[in-house]
Amino acid sequence: MRQGDAGGSRRRAGRHHRVRNLLLAVLAVVVVAFAVLVGSYLLRGHPGAKSLRAAAQQFQQTSTSKPTPEGFALPAAGVYRASGSGTERISTPPNSQSDSPVMPVTVSYAAHGCWLWRIDYNTAHWHEYSFCPDTDRLLLESQRNFVSWDFGLTSVTNLARFTCRPPSPIVVSSPRPGERFAFRCAGTNTAVSGRSISSGPVVIVGLGTLEIGGSPVQAVHLTRTQTISGAQVGRLEESWWFAASSGLPLEASRNYRLVTESPIGKVTYTESGSWRLDSLVPISG
Repeated sequence: MRQGDAGGSRRRAGRHHRVRNLLLAVLAVVVVAFAVLVGSYLLRGHPGAKSLRAAAQQFQQTSTSKPTPEGFALPAAGVYRASGSGTERISTPPNSQSDSPVMPVTVSYAAHGCWLWRIDYNTAHWHEYSFCPDTDRLLLESQRNFVSWDFGLTSVTNLARFTCRPPSPIVVSSPRPGERFAFRCAGTNTAVSGRSISSGPVVIVGLGTLEIGGSPVQAVHLTRTQTISGAQVGRLEESWWFAASSGLPLEASRNYRLVTESPIGKVTYTESGSWRLDSLVPISG
């Protein structure tokens, strides 16, 4: 072999060696990045219980000026204890979280005789309703829902805000079994572009007595079936028990299914659970 040919072969072999080393280095980086991503996802955190103490501290920062009641007695402001269970799931990326067995429920007063009711399912998920009395009816004015998902290296949060126009009757002074009320609430989600519409019937199942903390309570049992359209589509089914005198929620169960279009395809969110107050007396207020 001539000397020039031998030198060219060595140069080509050197280039091939460098290219191979570069490819191996890139592959190693990809493997390590993938391992870190998978590891952080598998070791991701899960929300714990929202403590009653933390809820009480949060309540102290709200306005507790008692408004003049109209038609219905006002429930006592403060933090109540509820017991229950539940699960939330998201399809893509797959993730789930559980409600805590003890859930703080907070009642705080607002303007015009209205009051806010909030339940913290865990530290990453809460739901809040704004109720307003109107002579012989208790109306749902608006609602908010917050949920946060931990995916390891990143997290996703969503705050939904919905306003009901006209306000939806929830409890009336003389409820009749089979009585129906229509509702329509519109709003947005911070993690989803566009507006969503929630509509459907409130149906009074009947009157009954619940035992809450050893005390019998006259209660109204009703169902809410919501069809979701717009930016999200789905169905929400709820069963509620409200104190007949004040409208204080005493017990509820829920089953939700929502589908959202995304750049990676359809994402399905499901939620189910139930809870009941442990006492009619707030533990702090």
